[in-house]
Amino acid sequence: MLLLPLCFMVLLAGLTSGASNFPPELPRCHKGDTSCIINVSHMLISKYARTGYPAAGFPQVEPFLVKRFDISDGRTGSLNLKLNFKDVNVEGLSGVKFDRAVGFGADPATSKFEMYGSFPKIVLRGKYVADGRILILPIRGDGDAEIVLHNPKFSVKFKPGTQQRNGRTFLSVDKLKVLVEPQKMNIKLANLFNGDQALGTNLNQFLNDNWVDVWSELHPSIHVAIAEIMKSVLTQLFKRFAYEDLFLED
Repeated sequence: MLLLPLCFMVLLAGLTSGASNFPPELPRCHKGDTSCIINVSHMLISKYARTGYPAAGFPQVEPFLVKRFDISDGRTGSLNLKLNFKDVNVEGLSGVKFDRAVGFGADPATSKFEMYGSFPKIVLRGKYVADGRILILPIRGDGDAEIVLHNPKFSVKFKPGTQQRNGRTFLSVDKLKVLVEPQKMNIKLANLFNGDQALGTNLNQFLNDNWVDVWSELHPSIHVAIAEIMKSVLTQLFKRFAYEDLFLED
């Protein structure tokens, strides 16, 4: 699920890669050429997903380590669950397929910035701590966790703020919206109920049999968490580069 911070950043990395202070062998696109933007993004991921390209600000994304990720849902539905993850390896990001990009025009103040795509599978493995309930059953546990999202589709929509400095346009993160929709989700939480094998197996089975309801309860918190991570990444990127540096001159 934490794959999404990378998706939008990869798209922008593809744009920035040809700026004057970037390695000249990496391509960049004309403003609004969304086909080129998608192609460059696919190229960067296929070539540098496992190694990164620090000179172009492109990080390693396969696997991608997330030190901490918290999900908290305090609503009064049938599921009330808090999950705290740490040292999570996210696998599958290199399989991203960008289907569509919208906007990325000459004037960032009026242009749209949207991207849509999917992944074959996203796997998250790490440590977890769980606290909550399902119906009247308390949930407690800590140990190894694995969450698998099958064929997740995603969309990212971003609206920047703009600031003029020395005749150049610099962006800031104004509004950012993320949506993720898996076709199926599998969850495996080890060491539930202090290692009670029967209760743990039954709860994992319940979570997987009712994954649609679990996702429905948890996805608002997940989307907010992803958006906050993306905002942090983009803020750092926008501090380094003016918008004019991101494209070829027309």
